[in-house]
Amino acid sequence: MLKRISTIKNIGTYKDCNGRQSQFEKLTLVYGRNTYGKSTLGDIFSSLNSGESTTLSARKSIPDDGTTQKVELNFLGADGKKEIKAIFNNNDWKNKLPDHLRLAVYDDAFYHKNVFLGRTLTRNTKESFSDFILGSQGVAEAENIAAKNKELKEKKSDLKKLVQSEFSKVDDLKSFIAEPVIADIDPTKEELDKKREEYALLNSQKKASKAIRERKNLFPLKVATDFSEAVTAINTVLKTGLDNPHEAAKAELNRHIEKHFVKPEGAEQWIKQGLSLLDGDNCHFCGQAITPQANELLDLYRQCFDDQFARHESFVKTTIERHQHLLGANWLEKLDSSIASASLILDSYPELSNEHEIPDTVKNIRISHEAIQGKIEQITLIVNQIIEAFTAKIDAKLANPKAEFETVEAAELDQQLNDLYNDINSLNTFYSSFNKRANEFKARFEVDQIEKDLERLAQQGKDIALKIERYEKNDACNEHISLSKSICDLEGDIPKLKESLRNEQSAFLNLYFSKINKHFNDLGSRDFKLEYKPEPLGNKPIYSFKVKFKGTGIAESDLDKIFSESDRRSLGLSIFLASLDSLEDEVLGKTIIVFDDPVTSFDENRVGQTHSKLVKLADRCQQVIILSHFKDGVANFLKVHGFSKSDIALIEIKKNAQGSYLEVGNKSAFLKSAHHLNTEELIDFVERNIDKLSCKPRVYLEEVLSLRFSKQIRKKQITNESLSKRIDALSEEKIVSQDIAKQLHDWREELNPEHHVWMDDDIENQRTTIASFLEFVFYELVPEPVGEV
Repeated sequence: MLKRISTIKNIGTYKDCNGRQSQFEKLTLVYGRNTYGKSTLGDIFSSLNSGESTTLSARKSIPDDGTTQKVELNFLGADGKKEIKAIFNNNDWKNKLPDHLRLAVYDDAFYHKNVFLGRTLTRNTKESFSDFILGSQGVAEAENIAAKNKELKEKKSDLKKLVQSEFSKVDDLKSFIAEPVIADIDPTKEELDKKREEYALLNSQKKASKAIRERKNLFPLKVATDFSEAVTAINTVLKTGLDNPHEAAKAELNRHIEKHFVKPEGAEQWIKQGLSLLDGDNCHFCGQAITPQANELLDLYRQCFDDQFARHESFVKTTIERHQHLLGANWLEKLDSSIASASLILDSYPELSNEHEIPDTVKNIRISHEAIQGKIEQITLIVNQIIEAFTAKIDAKLANPKAEFETVEAAELDQQLNDLYNDINSLNTFYSSFNKRANEFKARFEVDQIEKDLERLAQQGKDIALKIERYEKNDACNEHISLSKSICDLEGDIPKLKESLRNEQSAFLNLYFSKINKHFNDLGSRDFKLEYKPEPLGNKPIYSFKVKFKGTGIAESDLDKIFSESDRRSLGLSIFLASLDSLEDEVLGKTIIVFDDPVTSFDENRVGQTHSKLVKLADRCQQVIILSHFKDGVANFLKVHGFSKSDIALIEIKKNAQGSYLEVGNKSAFLKSAHHLNTEELIDFVERNIDKLSCKPRVYLEEVLSLRFSKQIRKKQITNESLSKRIDALSEEKIVSQDIAKQLHDWREELNPEHHVWMDDDIENQRTTIASFLEFVFYELVPEPVGEV
């Protein structure tokens, strides 16, 4: 077992700890407050157990002065006398745990790794849980299955890569691999070369004939007329004007209505409707002939309602909008581009240069092209001038549609276009002659037999190439055959191994989980039952647990709502204890078990049950070491078990300016109550053993009253609302005399932390005050003798 921790240097709060005097026993309690280094000790044991040093290397003391980290643990040898050291130095365990001992550590790392990560189960925690509970009972088999699953995936991946890299162009891979391998490659390659030469020769003829047949013909040129039409239309609009007597007639009509109509409202509509009813020279209502004077009035009406101007304005705007965008030179650019395309087509027929008549036709076409392109340049200049002239006139016309404007001169454009039309008609005649001869030339190359021969040679070449490729890829084919066979074997083996493993582990897991449930119920979680379940995913067969609460299954996602923190921690401890129960007695007898704060609940039942289990475990194993920062828990342990067992050691982690250190603990001090310790502190202060008080005298006075008169307070149901009211109630119920009550009030006020008489007093005066206070508490504070208590 571990006898002592002789050295800890430059690790956490242990700057330079020498613990040789602090001897460990069969059951050892190590108490240390938070931040004093309890968890560091746990990490040291975990590092020794795993052999992993990262945790300790990361725990260098701050500030780091460069001192080498070092740990020395002294274990008793197999003979029980000689001490053997496990040494950590230079980031490595030079001497490890002695061979005759085993080490098991229960700490936060165990809980988060094997049970819950935070408050949830994860794939990693399930896998670690499975490995932990199975131990030697199938972990090797599970690892074998995982290795085979991994191998299966790798071989499938290798096969896929092989197919992609070596056989991506093979259509029927199965047939390709089954193809017999030729004995001699050289004659076959020579045969393939001959077929390729035949194919290339024939294919060149085919390509030439196809390219010739696909050559384009010349298309007749056309000159767009949109620009000319737009010029004509817009010039027509510019020279069109309109005299408008409409406004004068409107004014005359208004005067007529004012003079002859009693109610002018609706008069215009009535007159307008009457005009629509006139038919001939007679009145529509009375049949009499309409007089000249009446006709003059009717003419006035007609002029008033005439919409000629509106129609004219609409005509102007619509005509301009329809034609203005056509005033551009892009039609000339298209014509020039068509000529350039025609020249390229001419160049694609070099064979016709030896044909009769064609050279003259080609020459005439090229001359015509040059002439037409020259005219295009001249027309482009004229077109740009016309566009510029129209721009200003159009804006003016749109601003005043009634006015007449001079038209844009287009006679020169018309002449040039007329010449262009004639030239293009002549050119199209040349085009027609050229196309006729070109079609005759292309017709010579319609040969169907070429295609048939090429297909025959291509198939023969593929057959020969397949034989060559099969010969060259023989190694890849053999690899494919080997991988396929391995994959087939693995796919057959893995399910059988899984089934065998499940059968082997079933009985073990049933027994293991019955042990977990027993510990879990013993530790206070009585309504829960755990059952094992296989996890379906992943390479490696693993087991997790399902939970029932009062017989009802709980979804894994709801465990954090059902389990309290105490339940989760108790479950972790139960799993750990069940693993120890599963060990053979000989193995358990060699095992040193370290518990880092195994009790996290303040439930007395859980605490007591946990302590009892650890005491019983110590009788069966090599040694139990309990690390705790829970002082009351340590005190409770010593109170219940400290006197029944002589081999319990208490070691305290203490801290000074230099760092933490280990010291043999005072068991008696741990068993004293807080009130007892406060009493001793006050006495030590009066007797000058200490110069500073951590307890508050006024709070101590409250505790004295609660303890001294607890029976009376309970019987009389005296309130605990405030110290002042409690003193008054004790006096009113005649539990203390009025004089004692007055002294109590005096002490309450004098010992008040906010009272300057106490806080600001000289230390010697404070000692005198505390001496008088204790004299009052121990000798004068007595119950009132009169009255029922």
